[in-house]
Amino acid sequence: MVKMTGFIDVADILKGDNEDGAEVKVRGWIYTSRSSGGIQFLELRDGSGVIQCTLNKRNIDAETFSRVEKLPLETALEMKGKVKEDNRAPGGWEIRVNEIGNVYESKLDYPIVKKEQGIEFLMDNRHLYIREPKLQNIFQIRAKFLQAARDWFKENGYTEVQTPMFMTASVEGGSTLFSVEYFERKGVYLSQSWQLYAEALISSLGKIYTIAPSFRAEPSRTRRHLSEFLHMELEEPWSTLSDIQNSGDRLVCHMANTLAEVMPEKVKAVGRDPDYLASLKAPFPKITYDEAVEIVQSKNIEMFWGDDFGWQQEGPLTEEFETPFWVVGYPSGIKPFYHMPDPKRAEVTLSSDLLAPEGYGEIIGGGQRVHNYEQLYQRTLDDGLDPANYAWYMDLRKWGTVPHSGFGLGVERVLMWMLKLDHIRDTVPFPRDMRRVYP
Repeated sequence: MVKMTGFIDVADILKGDNEDGAEVKVRGWIYTSRSSGGIQFLELRDGSGVIQCTLNKRNIDAETFSRVEKLPLETALEMKGKVKEDNRAPGGWEIRVNEIGNVYESKLDYPIVKKEQGIEFLMDNRHLYIREPKLQNIFQIRAKFLQAARDWFKENGYTEVQTPMFMTASVEGGSTLFSVEYFERKGVYLSQSWQLYAEALISSLGKIYTIAPSFRAEPSRTRRHLSEFLHMELEEPWSTLSDIQNSGDRLVCHMANTLAEVMPEKVKAVGRDPDYLASLKAPFPKITYDEAVEIVQSKNIEMFWGDDFGWQQEGPLTEEFETPFWVVGYPSGIKPFYHMPDPKRAEVTLSSDLLAPEGYGEIIGGGQRVHNYEQLYQRTLDDGLDPANYAWYMDLRKWGTVPHSGFGLGVERVLMWMLKLDHIRDTVPFPRDMRRVYP
């Protein structure tokens, strides 16, 4: 074996950064292997992609050829060879190997095989299954998605902020709180949203955003729910409901358009036509909650005015649209206490949700906040809450309050829709739901 340095990423080869015939050094894990006559075909996976590597008995010594042929799947190794453009190879390029460097041999009987395996088995072995190229693609797309979001926030004058994960009051309803032990204190919970703290910070920093975990103890087993998810939230002072809808439209379009432009092949490999993401333009359509209820009822699906949308209602409703769309003006009874009642119609709030088409449902929820102290105090009482638990939050309305609004975007839910995935669990390496917290 030879000592090798100067390795390059597989992705750089697949992009065509090297001339046909150029000598390169790569390292990674054996994803598949097979032999045909005097040639071995290995698919090598590194952190950037998968490339075919061929070993020909005529170009490499017999001992090395024989040893590599016996290596188990997921063995890690270093290789040197010449790149060759070949339309028959996955990705259109291959490496014709002439030297082998260090080898880190795997054990036999790697459990993730090509044949169909059950979801529970794959979830039990998630620490290994995440090596699959499809999941690798999704996680790389996820990283680009987050980078695109941060680019948009920077270009539009937002400051990134982090807030506590431990809270003493509910933001999104007490029934979905995870209670935690916090030294000797009771009544401490994992954060459902940064929103209460964000409303304090807008008086310090102006337009702000965060990308942080949120936790919801929802006893749901649907394909769209996680107990721990990444929450992209923004808050804007001097802002109305219409203003944050505009922000949401532009943010979602920027992320979708970026994925289509920068990594169309990966998007396509996962299952979504990148042309669809490229076609999304702001603004998205808007309908009222009243209109949404009428659409659902017209499809002979049970729903009454004042009900929230479940997946049974959201799915059929989204069939009416080819792009995301806003549902505006939810009833006060199904929105938290901090949502501003509509001055023109007290029974509804200045709130809206952005729903994705194709049955994917809500991807953004937000609205205009109550900024009057007396009104907010009454809203806590109307919701059966103890105002003392929100004393500091209501203090914000005493000194320098202004109209303000914000929203939360579920990163995994948006990625699930953008990539046309069947289940939200594939958007995150180690998903957490009501049934699984291991591995």
